[in-house]
Amino acid sequence: MHKGGLRPPLHPRGIMYTFRVFTIRMSRKSEISTQELAAGHYEGERYRGGHARWYHDWWTREMLARVSVRGRVLDDGCGTGILLESIPAGACTVVGIDISRAMLKHAGPKGGRLVLGDSQRLPFADGCFDLVIGRSLLHHLPDPALGILEMARVIRPGGEMIVVDTNASLLSLVPRALAVRGEHFSRDHKNLRAEKLVRTIGESFHVDDVVYFGYLAYPMGFPDIVDLGRVVPWPGAVTKILTRIDGWIARVPLLRTQSWAVMIKGTRRG
Repeated sequence: MHKGGLRPPLHPRGIMYTFRVFTIRMSRKSEISTQELAAGHYEGERYRGGHARWYHDWWTREMLARVSVRGRVLDDGCGTGILLESIPAGACTVVGIDISRAMLKHAGPKGGRLVLGDSQRLPFADGCFDLVIGRSLLHHLPDPALGILEMARVIRPGGEMIVVDTNASLLSLVPRALAVRGEHFSRDHKNLRAEKLVRTIGESFHVDDVVYFGYLAYPMGFPDIVDLGRVVPWPGAVTKILTRIDGWIARVPLLRTQSWAVMIKGTRRG
């Protein structure tokens, strides 16, 4: 394995390798600019409370229920810190990392040690975390596979990871294609394919669980993009009802994979 846990896919002197490094650096700058702008929208609208915050708290609890929250925990791409304030105080030692200073400014009061850094080049030693959580991180990265390799590098053998990310499905393809034209998204914002994501994670981890979720209720969690709560009567009650209906949809074999999001839990191979 290459030093730092990353393996260059092409010879470092090759033209294609040089071009790839250049495009990743440009993508990184674009993503930083986007996240600096989006931080206020996330904190002021998406996580301000009400039905949207309830929905994000719900699926954050679903993530935490599937892992052992103990020891040293990395919130990889912590954003404004919604996960940081969801972890019980004293349960573990939490470190949050994000590429955006504006995101970290909002996360500051919510607990944990915060680090400004790149999830594709994590500034941590090999095997120093018991658990890494990636909450809507990978689709923001220029190269999600590098982010997964870095997760594997900093997790001890037998340690856990869990991610939630986008899922390219019949339900999400058109809305997300339209959404990426907005100011909250960089040109590299991705709608990932769950099957490919599972395969990539499976190269470094034993994949323990794959959960598709978010069908009808999912759009209610993003009022900073489209505020359906303004047109839906009793949005809090509607969001909870739709979330329950989503649970039924997730049990239907032909429909379960057509979700907006996917949750993947893995254990680091020894």
